[in-house]
Amino acid sequence: MVPDFLHILYTSNLRGDLDMLPRLQTFIRYLKSLPVDDEDDVMICAVQPQTPRVFMLDLGHACAPDVWHCKATDGRSTLIALDAMGYHAANVADSLTPESRIRLRDNLLGMALVDSNTDWSHDDLNFTSRRGGSQTTPSQTYPPFNINLTPASVTEITSNVLQLADVQAGQAGTAQVSFLTGSPRLIAHGIFDLPTNTAPDPTIAATVDFIRNEARFYSRNHSQN
Repeated sequence: MVPDFLHILYTSNLRGDLDMLPRLQTFIRYLKSLPVDDEDDVMICAVQPQTPRVFMLDLGHACAPDVWHCKATDGRSTLIALDAMGYHAANVADSLTPESRIRLRDNLLGMALVDSNTDWSHDDLNFTSRRGGSQTTPSQTYPPFNINLTPASVTEITSNVLQLADVQAGQAGTAQVSFLTGSPRLIAHGIFDLPTNTAPDPTIAATVDFIRNEARFYSRNHSQN
């Protein structure tokens, strides 16, 4: 079932910057708490208020091949951190080998890994990295409603597909969608810079330390082989 309100929080181009992630987690927690922006839709559901369904997504380039821990883990390091942060799906097109996918699966990664061959569906929502949406022909009706994890130039809904504007490291994007008026409607979106004075989340800081230690282990093994 499609929710009444959908709140998307997303990142892109993190490129292995693990030091930023504890602060980013604190900032995302703040953005998740923002209310639905559209007063008309709020009035429609005022008799029975609804909590927006929130999804955290990464649009790709979470790791970079020239970053040591990305190289040591074959692109898994930042994805493990995003999973610990509560991300629901990440675009991993051209960034993971089949062996890395297997390792992440064996580590019980909860986050969906989306690429040109693999979509992820949740209820009547479909998360894809295909420009045209899912493998089915997009239409003006729903379900399903498609969220494209390939960065776009602007945030908009076209042919039942939500396109998300690209963001850079140190930024977070948001998009709020209402389904209350009979068709998906983009009611708010924005790109926010991570404030420099944001306090780091201690749990993610500890997770980053663990990931670095694991990466050093893999790096030593690679150098010995």
